[in-house]
Amino acid sequence: MRTVLWGSLRAHSRRYVTAAAAIVMAVAFMVAVNALSGAARDGLRADVVAQYAGTDLVVDVSSDDRGEADRFGQAVREVDGVDAAVVNATGYVDVAAGSGARMMSVGTLAADADLRWQEVVEGTAPRRPDEAMMARSSAERYGVAIGDVAELEGERVVVTGFSGSPSGALGASVYVSEAVASRLGDALLPVDVSVRTDADASMDTVTASLDTALGSGGTHTVVDRDSWVDTTILEATKDVDVLQRLVLVFAAIAAFVGTLVIANTITIVLAQRRRELALLRCVGATRRQIVRALRFESVVLGAGAAATGVLLGWMLGLGAVAALKASGSGLALGAVSVTPAGVVVPFVIGVLAAVGATVLPVRRIARVAPLEALRPHETTGLTGRPGRVRVVLGTVLLALGAAGLVVGTGDLLVVGLAGGMAAFLGVVVLAPLVVPALLRLAGPVVASTGVAGRLASANVVRNPRRTASTATALLVGVTLITMVVVGTASLRTTVDGELDRDYALDAAVVATEAPLAPEVEDRVADVEGVDAVATLPGADVDLDGRRVLVLEVGPEAAAVLHGGQALPRSGQLVVGGELADAADLSFGASSRLRTPSGEVDVRPRWGGSLGEVALVGPGVLAELGATVAPRAVWARGADGASGEQVLADVAAIADPVGATVAGSLAQRSWITLQMDVMLAVTVGLLAVAVLIAVVGMAGTLSLSVLERSRENALLRALGLTRRGLRGTMAAEALLMAGVAAVIGTALGGTFAWLGVRSLTEGLIDDLAFTVPWLQVAVVLVAATATGLLASVLPARRAARVAPAEGIAML
Repeated sequence: MRTVLWGSLRAHSRRYVTAAAAIVMAVAFMVAVNALSGAARDGLRADVVAQYAGTDLVVDVSSDDRGEADRFGQAVREVDGVDAAVVNATGYVDVAAGSGARMMSVGTLAADADLRWQEVVEGTAPRRPDEAMMARSSAERYGVAIGDVAELEGERVVVTGFSGSPSGALGASVYVSEAVASRLGDALLPVDVSVRTDADASMDTVTASLDTALGSGGTHTVVDRDSWVDTTILEATKDVDVLQRLVLVFAAIAAFVGTLVIANTITIVLAQRRRELALLRCVGATRRQIVRALRFESVVLGAGAAATGVLLGWMLGLGAVAALKASGSGLALGAVSVTPAGVVVPFVIGVLAAVGATVLPVRRIARVAPLEALRPHETTGLTGRPGRVRVVLGTVLLALGAAGLVVGTGDLLVVGLAGGMAAFLGVVVLAPLVVPALLRLAGPVVASTGVAGRLASANVVRNPRRTASTATALLVGVTLITMVVVGTASLRTTVDGELDRDYALDAAVVATEAPLAPEVEDRVADVEGVDAVATLPGADVDLDGRRVLVLEVGPEAAAVLHGGQALPRSGQLVVGGELADAADLSFGASSRLRTPSGEVDVRPRWGGSLGEVALVGPGVLAELGATVAPRAVWARGADGASGEQVLADVAAIADPVGATVAGSLAQRSWITLQMDVMLAVTVGLLAVAVLIAVVGMAGTLSLSVLERSRENALLRALGLTRRGLRGTMAAEALLMAGVAAVIGTALGGTFAWLGVRSLTEGLIDDLAFTVPWLQVAVVLVAATATGLLASVLPARRAARVAPAEGIAML
């Protein structure tokens, strides 16, 4: 039997290529994800270790103690056994240097050289409290040179050197001394205190002394450097772990799709080998021997493909890390490494996928009597008890999947993923019943085309299991592609709507005291990255006893805003988010605008990030008799413009004329970038699953055609021409592909809506379900055409076989 087994593996190796390819891709994908995550963790650890390289002890400053940074620093330095210490504080401060003023991240710089972790790449390290260091990337971006003076909230410092790019928890764009940091008030909050002890001091003694000196009023802790590094990495790598979990979700989808493809492929391969296996039974092979042989084949297939996938995934991880490092992406990446679980789990999943996919087909084959297996056609097994079991099982899976999809939101995202898989598996189980029913509805249309059409419409419903297996391969791919297309469009529409509501205005120069000069609009229009500008008239008006600046929004100004949700309607007063924070307004309740010449009732409505202003429609200020003058210039950023740079350039125009800067282009650009990256990653990850499905579709269609060699030969013997046979197979493929594409599109749209709902639950209130009909139509046409093309080569090969030769085939 062993000889027969190895001979069978060699003889049918080409037929197992599709299943092996699915296993290789799924396993490689999971291993590559683990390798990338390991590199990210190693890179992050290197940053943290470097920032605490000269430290012996670390005092963790709790949120309750952060208002007492000076006390902490002084108390730590007075402890016996402490050689040096630095209060590590970070925050965001308005920094005026180089080309203008903008918000920058600021951190502290240790006076002691051994505790100073920042690497000087140009210039010299600061030696005096009024000197500072700046990250070279920030200096180049804003035109800051060594020797320039930077002003931080009134504190003037001289930039003496440049450091590398900011990274890690303590990384910043500007580093100042503790003396300057303490004078910035609450702008910089202490994170911890790095302590270097005397060489002959006992760690335990110094730790106890620090606890005593700092008192018991706060919740600070004193730990050794290694423990603090481990704790910091554990907290910081949550983002890496979240990303890894998200990526592994798509790896699970790829593995699930791969399992379906493997199951379909092996089912058809075993169906083709039924007569061969029946002959083995006739010459003495027992049922147990057949089952053991087939299971051993699946183990060999799974182990070989999974091992190949592990090696391929490792190489992909190495290549991806090398490419990211070479691209200058700024990501902190260490050496490529994988955990033992990161290799064993994908390998086991690959083997189990192959073995699990053979369980039902092998049991079905083993139960068939030898003489029955020698018949030309396989029994479908869809009537009687098997059919009832299939209906019950498919219905239960659909019900459980629907429940999981409904509740699987937020923290229960894994439940939603499991629900989606269960629901799809239910569709696969019911496919032999559902697909033929739909094919019967579409069959008369094809049958009206002639003999080939009549044969095709009859053939596709004659063996429901074979038809369903062939259609399922295409169904998987269409479902995934439609899910990506519809999900991406819906998520993009939803997020864009939220951005239009919260960040309608990109940039603005607002005159809070006096009117703006006419040339301000021209200067703002000349800023690089500005696409359109508009000047708004306004006046100071009393709003429920509070003096506010009210601007009139005409058609020209309305064109600068995004979306239009912030535009005031009749009887409304749109209030900027900054003003809403400062004023106690009841949104929706009636308020009153007053001037010495008149008054009008309005209903305040929140308008997003517009500055400390309120908006009304054209003519309202004239109705009040207010003196109107140019009080603001709004600007809309061009696509791809740097939000920080545009706002910095606008601030350089606003400061000399005594105006303020408003707008949210920087926030909008950052959110849009994150969105684009997330969507690109999502599409790229799902592309792996789609690729597996496409490979399975082509292979399954080919195997399905090859399985019917004797049927095709009989048709030829009865008078069907080669052209007629090719036409019949093309019509069958067209029917199956069309029905699979329609079902896949419906499922993909449903899964897309539920998936976007799960991802945005608790974050976005108004979910916009968007169907890009043109793209969906392209998917339908492409899927149908792909199914048709997949049958061309097998049909040509089948047409070339002589009738007598085909009838004699096993």
